[in-house]
Amino acid sequence: MKHLFLLFLLFSGVQIFAQSKENERFVFGFFAGLETQSLGVQPLDTREPEESAVQPGRLGMGSSIGFLARKQLWNGIFFQPALNVSYVRNQVNFRAEGGQKFRFLDAELPLHFVATNRRRSDFPLHGCIIFGGRFSWNFAETPSDLLNIAPERFALDLGLGAEIKLGRWRLQPAFVYSHGLNNLHHVENGRYDNIVGKMVRDKLSLRLSLWSIGK
Repeated sequence: MKHLFLLFLLFSGVQIFAQSKENERFVFGFFAGLETQSLGVQPLDTREPEESAVQPGRLGMGSSIGFLARKQLWNGIFFQPALNVSYVRNQVNFRAEGGQKFRFLDAELPLHFVATNRRRSDFPLHGCIIFGGRFSWNFAETPSDLLNIAPERFALDLGLGAEIKLGRWRLQPAFVYSHGLNNLHHVENGRYDNIVGKMVRDKLSLRLSLWSIGK
């Protein structure tokens, strides 16, 4: 069912892009970003956090690339869906076994709204607020008999950025924080399953988007 749900969401995203070709108010672009990701691990043992049997490592670093579409809903309010791929690695430290790397190769479907300040339409720089949600699926496998992490991720996104006019082109640098909502701890037969509670993935990305508004 999870795979069917993923395919449905990705198909819906493709439909958004396909339908937008018939609507002149849609514009298309692409973006690239630098990603940082933190793993939140809830220990269930009674030790102090720094002495817990399972501890998250440092922030994971990675990158992302994808395509976006934009459609104006109201004056200064845009719907901005996207399809992208991101890659990042995080380490989890285990008391006896040491550190183990977990890879995250995500196909993501962000569904964002962008509010842009356009009080002065002749000014080349406008601030913007980005908000919405996303669904992603991790296609990278990290076989482990210690701890299992579920591939699906739901998140709420909030970002701040700017829209820069470059002739008929628009450049949008932005910071986007993605707060994980669902519990990623997939309880199976991991040796540390009984001492780990909830796990979440939070991400912060520096994203640079570019699109054309036409002639």
